[in-house]
Amino acid sequence: MTPNKALAKTLRNIGPVMAQRLIDTGIETREQLIQMGAENAYLAMYPTGDKYGDHNAAYMMALEGAIQDCDWQEIAESRKTTLKRFAKQLHTKLK
Repeated sequence: MTPNKALAKTLRNIGPVMAQRLIDTGIETREQLIQMGAENAYLAMYPTGDKYGDHNAAYMMALEGAIQDCDWQEIAESRKTTLKRFAKQLHTKLK
């Protein structure tokens, strides 16, 4: 099994592509992701946005779900709001 597939199987909400991005930034375990936090891990993975040039809160929610070991839909609304606000601020800086 490739490292990205192995990581994808151990982290909730994380598929092989995002797992490879995590590995590429030096995040190879859930513990490392927890230490970094969703926002910092996202910035390491997507410093200039996703392939469309957008900063998308959905990526951060997936990371937060992996950190909390829950489905991203189970994240507290207050945390989702924080992540959406962070993504919006990043996106605004690009314009």
